[in-house]
Amino acid sequence: MQLKNVSNVAIVRMAIKITCFILIIWAANIAYGIVHESGHAMVVEALGGHVYDIYVNTMGTDAFTIHSEMPGIDSGVLVEVAGMAMTTLLAFLSLFVGYAPLTWFIALRTTIYALNYDTSTDMSDIYRLIGHGSWVLSAVLVAMNLMCALIAFKIAFTKIGGDAASSASSAHEPLSNNN
Repeated sequence: MQLKNVSNVAIVRMAIKITCFILIIWAANIAYGIVHESGHAMVVEALGGHVYDIYVNTMGTDAFTIHSEMPGIDSGVLVEVAGMAMTTLLAFLSLFVGYAPLTWFIALRTTIYALNYDTSTDMSDIYRLIGHGSWVLSAVLVAMNLMCALIAFKIAFTKIGGDAASSASSAHEPLSNNN
């Protein structure tokens, strides 16, 4: 009878952890969309344009910014890159939260987005504006976000496994001083 209660507690704890994980990723998805579109909007406003609307759906999977036309190749590229630059910054800032799955989610989503050249994506617009040079931007964004994900992995691994170097060196120190 006692064993059954212990297993029920373990199941409830696991259900709570899974629910929290799902809620965190859902909120991160919406925050990702808001931060990404805000990056576009800030650059539009900084370049003298006007933002008319920012839309992010309730799942955070569809988002766009409606703004005035930005003349020139440089303005267009800056506006398009700004969204992914902001989410890359968000990935690095999420390292301070200390919850590695959040950092992995943001960094890997930005990595995937930086490689997405489908019609109506930021990268397809950048490609339309500057051609094959867009691959350099993709490579830089991918490298930065994968580096962030690896840093989060290293931090998580260190927390789980402990720091082996400090444990080993402490074994050689005397426990007391017998003078």
